[in-house]
Amino acid sequence: MKKETMKLFIRTVLVILSAALLTGAAACSKRPIQTGEVDQDLTVEELDIRGEVTFTENNTGGTEQDRLAAKAFISAFQKAYPNVKVRYEEAPVNGFDARISAGDIGDVFWGDASNMHNYQINHNALMPLDSYIKPLNIDLGQVFSGALEAGKVNGRLYMAPRNIGEHILIYNEEIPEAEGITFDKTKAMPWEDFKAICRTMTHFDEQSGRFTQVGASLKVWWHPIWQVFFRGFGGKWIDPKTHTVTIADSTEVMQGINELFDAINQGWLYPEDIAGSIGGELGEKFRGITNTYAQACFKNFGDLSWTTSYGLAYDSIEVRWDFCPFPALPTHTVSTGATGYLVYNRTRNPNAAAALALFFLTEPGQRAYNGQTGGNVPLLKSLAYDDFWHLQGTDWSDKNYDAFVSYPDETLPASVITQAPQDVANLFSADAMQQLFIKVLSGSKSVETAFMELQTKANEKWSTIAN
Repeated sequence: MKKETMKLFIRTVLVILSAALLTGAAACSKRPIQTGEVDQDLTVEELDIRGEVTFTENNTGGTEQDRLAAKAFISAFQKAYPNVKVRYEEAPVNGFDARISAGDIGDVFWGDASNMHNYQINHNALMPLDSYIKPLNIDLGQVFSGALEAGKVNGRLYMAPRNIGEHILIYNEEIPEAEGITFDKTKAMPWEDFKAICRTMTHFDEQSGRFTQVGASLKVWWHPIWQVFFRGFGGKWIDPKTHTVTIADSTEVMQGINELFDAINQGWLYPEDIAGSIGGELGEKFRGITNTYAQACFKNFGDLSWTTSYGLAYDSIEVRWDFCPFPALPTHTVSTGATGYLVYNRTRNPNAAAALALFFLTEPGQRAYNGQTGGNVPLLKSLAYDDFWHLQGTDWSDKNYDAFVSYPDETLPASVITQAPQDVANLFSADAMQQLFIKVLSGSKSVETAFMELQTKANEKWSTIAN
């Protein structure tokens, strides 16, 4: 072998060995995986909760006001557990995967349902929290079921939710008043009653051939909305146990779907965000709706944090507004979202980390977090009708906030990822469902064909995924 070739060979070997050693060192630097299992007979005192943990907040788009809730929560936790020191840090969530791989993510860190499934299924990075429920005296019976279920993977709790996002309606009070319509804003209207008043409030201008006012404007393509209709007549569209999706083959599911499309085709339900992409006669009829705050009575409302943008939009056109529950279909369910906090399974201090995350499921934790600017709707039934979270001190403190906690026993997770693997859930993404709705409403596909194709794709995809 020539001298130059030998030198090149030696350098290559050294590079490979160095990379292997660095990789091995990184792997060795990761701490052992914590199982999250503790003796169920232990008390809080016997768990000996002490030491230091890091709380990693997602600061994507965050402001100082958004930080107040987390900092108030940590302060309340340290009062309850004076032997624990919590180090607060902020980082963008899009860097959490890399930090998990490097082993330097916080002991407790922010996530949503999609993040949670990714970190657990793809990274095996989360510590289950179930075993700590009894020793920490957590009453799960007080937790809204939709929020709690949003924190589970394969039946185990990995995310302690921080709030509940029960989907409701926000409405223009002046439209029903002008039509002489009254309704009880404290209760969910039966679907048939909702349809009737929405039809009455819908106006069509014969000369222009366009609607000038509609009864409702909903993001029909969004998973919290269409799932209500999929389930609304007794249908069960997805079964995580049998790994099957049943849409077109279910009479009950299709009844709900047809109710939704009939409402849009009749014109009283405006398909928000996609109406401008609908072709043909129906699309042309909807061109008269240019401002849904002024021209639609009801709009779907997904989270208390939306209040600022929606409230300002109504206020800017000097329109009075309020909240009311989502209408009740025959099988009444309410889609619910939740974000929360996860425990890294390589934490040095599993007891303190679990206690910090699960402090969100206690009254002191909920009061501290959701009683601040940047907080949200409390997830405990015992706090549902307290007013500490009612945006006190704002011009909107007198709104019907009870709508956000109207039906504590009928909330179900809104996210498809809580019910199916990621590859299946992707078929029901917002973009995918928007395109499906546009094709059907534009007349390029029938309702039956579109949803049979979706059902077939979902089942084919699920059948290729190992348990």
